[in-house]
Amino acid sequence: MVPERAAQAEARPDSSLIGRNSNPPDDAPKPGRKRAAHGKGMDQGRGEVDAERRKRRRAQHEDGKALQANFTLHRTLSNVLRRAEALFGEAAILERRLHVPLPDESAIPAEELEMLERLHEKRLSDMVSTVCKKILAAIMANKWSWPFNTPVDPKMYPDYAEKVEEPMDFGRVKKALERGQYKHPEQFVEHMRLVFRNARSYNKPGSDVHVMAKTLQEKFEDRYAASIVPRLVEAQKQREADKIELRRRMAEQAALGGREMADGECASLIEAIDSLLADVDIEKIRAAAACAPVPRREKEALVEKFKEMDESVLANVLGIIVHHYPGVRGPNEVAFDVETLDSLCLRQVLSYVLGIEEKGVRQGNDWPPKAFIETKK
Repeated sequence: MVPERAAQAEARPDSSLIGRNSNPPDDAPKPGRKRAAHGKGMDQGRGEVDAERRKRRRAQHEDGKALQANFTLHRTLSNVLRRAEALFGEAAILERRLHVPLPDESAIPAEELEMLERLHEKRLSDMVSTVCKKILAAIMANKWSWPFNTPVDPKMYPDYAEKVEEPMDFGRVKKALERGQYKHPEQFVEHMRLVFRNARSYNKPGSDVHVMAKTLQEKFEDRYAASIVPRLVEAQKQREADKIELRRRMAEQAALGGREMADGECASLIEAIDSLLADVDIEKIRAAAACAPVPRREKEALVEKFKEMDESVLANVLGIIVHHYPGVRGPNEVAFDVETLDSLCLRQVLSYVLGIEEKGVRQGNDWPPKAFIETKK
């Protein structure tokens, strides 16, 4: 066994010679380069992790800022609402203090009532002297009026006085108008109807005079309904309006002292309201800035909905837009670019339109109906 071990030892090359005199093969791994590549990969991995962490921290920071802005805006709007409610309450209290109920009609002095009655009678008298005269002239000019223009001849009709208690004719009515005997249009109307009533009662139905009286009265009643009745109604309304105006003046006179004392409070209230409106305008700008932008696809979809929107829905949409942009005109002259609308306005429009759509779906209606709106491209 010894000779074999010696032979094996002779056959093995000297390791010291290999380290000094021999080169490793080209494809043999190089320990130093491997360690360098491994370290570079680890550095790159750590850089990516750090970048991701920084990205998350920035997103968290932006989310925190947005939440803080929304909280501040919500708190400010709540304060604005409380201020508005307080001002509304103050205005209601001030209005109740300034309001004096109208006195009862019985409280109007007698001389004031007499003045109002004279004014009312003057209106009625003017109506008689103008409208009634025109109606009588038109009736007397009719070709069938001749039997009624003059009194009935008792020699030709001796029994007329027995059958007719109160004779009347257009000639007597005309004289009464000229003398100013009628103070009310109804007095004129009653005498005109008496003429027709006497003719129908004395003359048999179907006779010429009976037919003429009936036909002529129809024409008179038409003129009466068209010319006298509306004026009588208007005169009565004016009479009541005059009484109410007189009572209002009496109430204002009674409230004059309290109104002078409240002038300072009114001025302070108006100043507070103006300040509140200015703050509201500022918060509207902040709300628009805090509102998330509307994606382009939603804007394009909204424009398409405008083209098929019902006129009533479109009017409400325009109301929202005009509230933000008063320069936009009415629904017949609309031309605006959705790209120029701020996010708050667009969000409000989208919310309203989607609500209308959902309502139409729930009710089983075809929405929206066909309509058209001009939009800039």
